[in-house]
Amino acid sequence: MRKQAGITMALALFASGAVSAAITHVTGSGISYDPGIALEDARADAIAKCTGQGGEPIAEVYQHVTRANQWIASSVWSCEVPDAP
Repeated sequence: MRKQAGITMALALFASGAVSAAITHVTGSGISYDPGIALEDARADAIAKCTGQGGEPIAEVYQHVTRANQWIASSVWSCEVPDAP
């Protein structure tokens, strides 16, 4: 019975014209004299790249901060973007 309910739900979504989506990853970067600001800028950059594609940020999957002359940060996010029709 549970399997039948799942199939019925899938068919209902298909029949209703639900938009399918794809998961992609976007990378952002930031540089600052403060490591927190560098990481904040990297996250904002990645999220802007996701929403710029018409996507919805899901979660941060990786981050890294390193020290050079300044703090350099990177952030990778999962991004759900609608499939092209």
